[in-house]
Amino acid sequence: MKNIKSPDELFSELNAMNEKNSVSQFVVPGKGKFTLVYQECTEVQEEIESDEELKKMIHESLEAYEKGDYQTTSELLRTLSKEDFQR
Repeated sequence: MKNIKSPDELFSELNAMNEKNSVSQFVVPGKGKFTLVYQECTEVQEEIESDEELKKMIHESLEAYEKGDYQTTSELLRTLSKEDFQR
């Protein structure tokens, strides 16, 4: 079983998955054992291709991720306060 120790390793594992390599089992230290199953999703790809605005948003998001210009959910949550959720 593989040990996944970083988001980059997890992303590499996801990228390696396809129809022939469709199941991955791995351990994330401190979190536990995971089984990941690849399921091809052509409907989503068709929707992306048919919507130029959605296609642009996804492309920009991927570019930002590749540059490291992103914020994790944990980082975002640390910046929020109770006042942010009050009217």
